[in-house]
Amino acid sequence: MSLKAIKAKIKSVKNLKKITRALEVVSTVKLQRVKDQSEKLKNYLQDLLMIVSFLGEKVDIFEENNNFADKQLAIVVTSDRWLCWSLNSKLLKKVYENYKDQKGKVDFFVIGKKWLEYLVRMWFNVVGNLRLKDTFEEKDLLPLYSFLNQKFANYWKIDIWFNYFKNTLVQIPVDMQIYPFKKDNFISFLKQIDIDTNLEFKISNKELIIEPDIESVRKEIMRQIRNYMIYSAILQNKTWEHAARMIAMKNAGDNSDKMIKTLTLSFNKARQASITKEISEITSAKMAIEENS
Repeated sequence: MSLKAIKAKIKSVKNLKKITRALEVVSTVKLQRVKDQSEKLKNYLQDLLMIVSFLGEKVDIFEENNNFADKQLAIVVTSDRWLCWSLNSKLLKKVYENYKDQKGKVDFFVIGKKWLEYLVRMWFNVVGNLRLKDTFEEKDLLPLYSFLNQKFANYWKIDIWFNYFKNTLVQIPVDMQIYPFKKDNFISFLKQIDIDTNLEFKISNKELIIEPDIESVRKEIMRQIRNYMIYSAILQNKTWEHAARMIAMKNAGDNSDKMIKTLTLSFNKARQASITKEISEITSAKMAIEENS
């Protein structure tokens, strides 16, 4: 490779390094923003659990499955963009193994586009799809909430599948049952998000005025907890999505550094060889001139 070509390649890799560093910073900022959002959401759940404990035995938020429908619903949370293949592939494998023999008995509601094409291609029944931006609000989930409110009676079980963010290097594909609402599943969910809350009844012996009525309050609390669990699952997935992009960009930047060092070494060797060749040619010419004279 000529010196000019090597120099051009070094310049190109340096430009690529600047781009990857910029994208790494963007992913880091988005990651921190989503983590802060998750922390605020956790505080909201703690307040909601406090209300539940205050209501005591008057309101039982857990339910038995009295639905005799023959189908179940799986809400699957995936990414909308690339650079997160490990994020999607692990969850893909787990969901496929769980439902591969139940194609006619399970419906899918897909959040993100990376799984939509696969599920349709594999002849699974997709009943809904939702696309979310990197920064989203709860109102953006209204189509999903509306679908659940209308279709609860059609399913005997509803699960949400997502990647639990443990740290920037470890994600755990998990599923969470949101209907019927069981105490064991809910306690397991609380442990996953590091909330150590026991549902003890703190003021169960006191008289409470519940308006408009106990059943309405129970349904509203269950609705809010379900919505929280869905929102939290999507945030967990988004957190790892940003972390995956940040790691990918960091690795790309590190590889650019290595490539620049390798190309610089090649450039110096080529330049030294060129200089040595020129010196050799000058020396040979001088010796030839001296011999002729």
